[in-house]
Amino acid sequence: MSASRPTPQDLNLARQPSRRAFHSTPTTHFEKPSPSKLSYRVAVSSSGKGRRFNPIKNAYNFDPTGDALGVSKDKNSVSRRRNRPDSGEDAFFVSRIGNRISGHQDTNAEAVAFGVADGVGGWTESRVDPADFSHGLCNYMAHSAQTWHEPAERLRPKNLLQAGYDQVVADSTIRAGGSTASVGVALPDGRVELANLGDSGSVLLRKAAVHHYSVPQTHGFNTPYQLSVIPPRMRSQASVFGGAFLEDFPRDASVTNLEMQHGDVLLIATDGVFDNLNNQDILKLITSRMVMTGAWTAAESGVGVSENLRALAAPGGLADALPTPASPLSKDPANTEPRPEDGVTLQSVLAATIAGEAKIASVDYRRDGPFAKEAQRYYPGDYYRGGKVDDICVVVVIAIDDGVAAGKA
Repeated sequence: MSASRPTPQDLNLARQPSRRAFHSTPTTHFEKPSPSKLSYRVAVSSSGKGRRFNPIKNAYNFDPTGDALGVSKDKNSVSRRRNRPDSGEDAFFVSRIGNRISGHQDTNAEAVAFGVADGVGGWTESRVDPADFSHGLCNYMAHSAQTWHEPAERLRPKNLLQAGYDQVVADSTIRAGGSTASVGVALPDGRVELANLGDSGSVLLRKAAVHHYSVPQTHGFNTPYQLSVIPPRMRSQASVFGGAFLEDFPRDASVTNLEMQHGDVLLIATDGVFDNLNNQDILKLITSRMVMTGAWTAAESGVGVSENLRALAAPGGLADALPTPASPLSKDPANTEPRPEDGVTLQSVLAATIAGEAKIASVDYRRDGPFAKEAQRYYPGDYYRGGKVDDICVVVVIAIDDGVAAGKA
């Protein structure tokens, strides 16, 4: 969260959900899982507040055969802080579900868990680093997903959030702090369950249309639901003056069930995205990139999914489509050094596009973003214009049906 967010003791301001365009399909339980078997291509893009944004360096592709994305195994807290991704007080994780020696590895092979967390910036006034809570939460959720020993369909994102929160509370190195969170679990049959606490959120796009968007959970303007760790001393001091801390729990998260299809694009992001881009902005950006790269096809009959989607989402699938800086090495055919653009994928381009545009909008004083419009509505006498400078983090998930025949998408 930005430094302008109120301190945990300040409960006078209220934040209402941003007025985002489009409507959502009704949230229902699944009547019949998709017969197709899907795999998921996932990438993340993030940028810390006040940091330069590089669309290649600030994008990270998830490799399901490797370690979890966005977290560190280092047991030393100082090293963990030093090796964090460039996301500021925002944090993220992407992980396979279950380890390789699990008895359910065959059924869990394509299942994936992912999430974002946004540290509450107001804790800095209490000399607490908000990033410790958000990054710790994502670390513990990733570990819980990786060590899951049951079928993936039994892993609920709300329970994953609870497991992460419990471990944060028990972690003596995280003495205080707070965070919002948005967590998801995607299964091979297309079922996706999301749990959202606070003003991070999600958007599902299908063939150039919005099929779902989440509604922020807020106590009032600029006061989202948030998990907290509050030291007894601070709690006692607040009670002396008749105050209280804002304190929500994983059980308060809202749950949404979706069913993804081949070619769908799911985004989950922190409010650094949603305070600066509305759903129409996101739809236009994603549709433009999907059509430009050939991942979605546009015809008189409507928008379809390209037969080349699988190749475009593979590592290096978009390398030839991206301009690269000219250099003597890049022109040398004998040079075999790996280039950063060789790892570019469709999903990393989508993630970097959203993060980059949110970054631009956050410092644009001529274009009022969703946060500015809400501030003007609640405080018409104040002169709040433009975007909202904040940490930014977005996870992009593309669903791919490996059984779809070429040209039948």
